[in-house]
Amino acid sequence: MKRMNNRVLAALVASALIVVGGQATRAERGSKVLKANYVTDTTGTVEKRDLVITRVFDAPIDLVWKAWTEPEYVTRWWGPTGFTSPSCKIDFREGGKFIFHMRAPKEFQGGQDFYTAGVYKKIVPLKLIEFSQGLADKDGNRIDPATMGMPADFPKEIPSALAFRRAGDKTELTVSEYGWTVGQMRDMSEAGMNECLDKLAAVLAKHK
Repeated sequence: MKRMNNRVLAALVASALIVVGGQATRAERGSKVLKANYVTDTTGTVEKRDLVITRVFDAPIDLVWKAWTEPEYVTRWWGPTGFTSPSCKIDFREGGKFIFHMRAPKEFQGGQDFYTAGVYKKIVPLKLIEFSQGLADKDGNRIDPATMGMPADFPKEIPSALAFRRAGDKTELTVSEYGWTVGQMRDMSEAGMNECLDKLAAVLAKHK
């Protein structure tokens, strides 16, 4: 399959920005800056680095929570700059499933549609969300990234967490992704995540 250009790769990585798998305690601790945790294997050839980004949004915590948990809010900001989210399905409960839909601009892959899907593992209202996520088809069936022409270091699943904290009348949100292999995909994930959060901030500013 034809390999995708870097802009689309960044978008797809960003679409996996909230894959969660039980390591949320690190996200709850949070940080004002990007934090890194390096790990090397026994041969010293594989380096892993956690990605943790914290943003303070000028919006109440219940609104920021809805932005991640209610389809009508998610579709307003999901995806990096230039991408749209035509639909979103969320069964927001522990054990519930979700499908997030992202559409590329026409100049990238002809406006191709992409999906990520997963299952919520743990929910602490207004504090924490844990869930599993990976690339999927429109029905939520898992897709191997390699079949989409993705690089070898594009993960099938990333352990991540969302932690929410009141900051007066504002909200501090920490988005964490764990175990990234250091390289292009991790860097694109950071860039794509920041673009998504920029869009989220703009949407929240309109609904204060």
